Amino acid sequence: MIESLNIKKTPKQLLIEAGIGTWSAVGVTIASAMFLIALVVTFVIFPLNFNWQGIEVYAQSYTQHYWQILMFVVPCFLIAPLYLILTVIIHRFTPEEKQILSLLGIVFAVVYLAQITANYYLQMTAISQSISTGLLDGTTLFAFGNLNSVFWSMEVLGYTWMSLSMIFIGLLFSGGKIETAVKWIFVVNGILGVVAIIQAVTHLDFGFPFSLVLFAFTFPASTAMIALLFNRLKKTTI
Repeated sequence: MIESLNIKKTPKQLLIEAGIGTWSAVGVTIASAMFLIALVVTFVIFPLNFNWQGIEVYAQSYTQHYWQILMFVVPCFLIAPLYLILTVIIHRFTPEEKQILSLLGIVFAVVYLAQITANYYLQMTAISQSISTGLLDGTTLFAFGNLNSVFWSMEVLGYTWMSLSMIFIGLLFSGGKIETAVKWIFVVNGILGVVAIIQAVTHLDFGFPFSLVLFAFTFPASTAMIALLFNRLKKTTI
């Protein structure tokens, strides 16, 4: 993976870093699988009504549907720091001539982490508390159920940074079938994620968000494969 055998490390370094890589990739995989489940529950099994009818109407059913919002928000909140850790470990196994790509991947992952976790934390704290106490002034612009809210604009922008990171990280993978699969899953999803912000800015309607569905199913598969690669590398040092 990522020409890791060309990197000079002591067996102890390999064991520690490959171990962190394995478990961060496993963590991303689990959180991403939770996101997939939340996506299905929120939009298919028990679909939330995103036909915005005002903050008063939204507040009346907020308590009833808050568990669905948490199902969506919590996994995404966890993915961000775990993904950043994963990119840092991948950088540690990147040959010097390709480290510009891994560093760019880390840079965009840092911006993604900072923005997206703040966005989700806002939903779990300030917005939740404001609605539960009846202080509705200003919450319309940040409500999860309002697709024209600041929350969803920040959501799209945050995942654009992640998408750019995925493109640069994906380009680092080469070699076997698993590495090639990871490469193209990252690159294709990354490109589609960048297209999403173009759609948002230009107000173009591309219909059903197939890119979101593709990401939901393929991203956890790719991080599971990365975990497998790191685990194999760890076993070679034991």
